[in-house]
Amino acid sequence: MHSVVVFLAVVFATAVKAADHLDDPSDLALTLEEEEFENFLDEYLTIEELSWISEPEDDEEETVCIFKIRGDLGQPQPVYVHNNKLLEPAGNTGQVRVTAGQEIIIACPGQNNKIRHPKIISDVAFAKATCMNGTIISGVGWLRDEGEFGRLTCARHPESQAVLTNEECFDHNTVIKVGYQVANSFYTSYHSCFNREKLEVLYVKYHLKAENALHQTRVRRPEWMAGDFYPGVNPDQLYSKARQKTQIAGIVGSNMVGRYITRSQYLARGHLTAKSDHPFASAQRATFFFINVAPQWQPFNAGNWNKLEQKLRARTAEADYNTVVYTGTFGVTELRDSHGVLQKIYLHGPTGNGQIPVPLYFYKVVIDEHRGFGTAFVSINNPYYTAAEVRSLQFCTDYCRNSDRFEWIGWDPDRIDLGYSFCCTINDFRRKISHIPDVRVRGLLN
Repeated sequence: MHSVVVFLAVVFATAVKAADHLDDPSDLALTLEEEEFENFLDEYLTIEELSWISEPEDDEEETVCIFKIRGDLGQPQPVYVHNNKLLEPAGNTGQVRVTAGQEIIIACPGQNNKIRHPKIISDVAFAKATCMNGTIISGVGWLRDEGEFGRLTCARHPESQAVLTNEECFDHNTVIKVGYQVANSFYTSYHSCFNREKLEVLYVKYHLKAENALHQTRVRRPEWMAGDFYPGVNPDQLYSKARQKTQIAGIVGSNMVGRYITRSQYLARGHLTAKSDHPFASAQRATFFFINVAPQWQPFNAGNWNKLEQKLRARTAEADYNTVVYTGTFGVTELRDSHGVLQKIYLHGPTGNGQIPVPLYFYKVVIDEHRGFGTAFVSINNPYYTAAEVRSLQFCTDYCRNSDRFEWIGWDPDRIDLGYSFCCTINDFRRKISHIPDVRVRGLLN
């Protein structure tokens, strides 16, 4: 691991000095392993996202508190609530702007967790701060005099929660909301539609707006969390290469598994709402629940899928879209056994009664309801299909290939090893995959 860190540091320093940017991480999809890739992507986005944001207008009067997403916020970072919702940046500026006199709730959820600040005078996990001006706040009863907002931290990282609801999603499956409990209110970051029998995430629903253009980078990733939703199963262990080989050997035969699980091709934990979709560290850390994950072949994860994730955020910021995103899975991918017969692949259990299916399709359905436009982006999660097989699995007219309207994606949709990809109208998508609600749109969102 030390050699990897040194390698990344050298590449990073050289690239910045030469061109003020790093090579596109997707170009390294077949080179870097899962953790190496995530580290490289983080460094890349530290630079790349600066081109996605707009310069904020200068305020001549000191009537606004301004906090930069990068640089003005402490770690371990509290949860911030403003206007009865999780704090948001001001458009795609990379800044938070709060009118003087308004309150921001500061919270450090979790057992025995507390707010920390050099001027704190009260042992609390929940408090109200008042914006004064610039980066200065006051806190009556818990903060001595006025202090810097960025000096606020928690004793340890706030604990996010995945909470089972009484709501149903597609086919009577379960809605789980993920977020933070602050005093008597729960603030949701995203929803997961989860099949508790198959241990299958159908989709995750979240919002993507111009405010999501820039996120805090170099945020320490937590351990993955199963919550109470995987009884008797340790999903984290199932993603080890050794367990993958054992599981897949039991499905296709031990003489075949070496063809599928290799140095570069193996199954990774594929975020549905990405860590980088969320500006603040607290929300990023809340993405590490297994109900926000499905098995992706690593070059798929790092290749066309990653390209779509990042370019979609950039495009949303540029066009000032306000979207609802459904990122989900459909079907079960198949591999040939020693007799040439295609077998469905699961991370747990036998193929006839398996759990945690390896999806055939991953999709992002992106809808701007106010504008009335939406597009479904679809990728096939199998590097071992032939060109004829993936073309037969394309279930709609593709509106992305050779289209100026979608050049911003920049993916290589014909690369099967990186995820054969295409785009559908919402209606065409729902004819095949009816997971999402019947939302009426009048055209493609590009």
